[in-house]
Amino acid sequence: MFNIILVGPPGSGKGTQAERMIQKYRFVPIALGALLRQQMAENGANKVLIETYINRGQLVPDHLSFELVTGLVQGQPADTSFLFDGFPRTIPQVTFLDNFLKQCDAKIDGVIFLDVSNSILLKRLKNRATIEARPDDQDDSKIKTRMQIYEQETLSILNYYKTQGKLHSIDGTKSVDAVTQAIEAIMDGLIRP
Repeated sequence: MFNIILVGPPGSGKGTQAERMIQKYRFVPIALGALLRQQMAENGANKVLIETYINRGQLVPDHLSFELVTGLVQGQPADTSFLFDGFPRTIPQVTFLDNFLKQCDAKIDGVIFLDVSNSILLKRLKNRATIEARPDDQDDSKIKTRMQIYEQETLSILNYYKTQGKLHSIDGTKSVDAVTQAIEAIMDGLIRP
């Protein structure tokens, strides 16, 4: 079992890079945003609750995130390698994930951070809203709320993993292929120390 967290603000290119990492390294993805959108599309038991938080640009309650993540991990063979995308986002989520993986005789092996400035993120999100018609990308106030939450809560996990020597930062403003190459260089170092 080999586990990586892919971190970056909304619009940093996490989705694109996650797809490439899944194909190359055969990760099973744990993409919280996609799981939440799937719950809404399938009229899951928590659809209304999820919609309420997402429509405000806020993070869903931890208990719901934990339930979705543990369900996915426990449904896979013990030697499965996971790519966590959009989870964990807060220190309580980090603590939960560390403890949960420890129970599975596993750990986080590396954290890849896509670093992109707010001005570039805003342009990318506006473009994505036009192309994909995602409601959480169409409203400036929702976008700003998401960025504020990201800065207030998510950046604290970077310091946590930095102190463990697991954080690898990449300039996410480069071309998609250049970012992929940087990620692959990091992955090659982690897989073959």
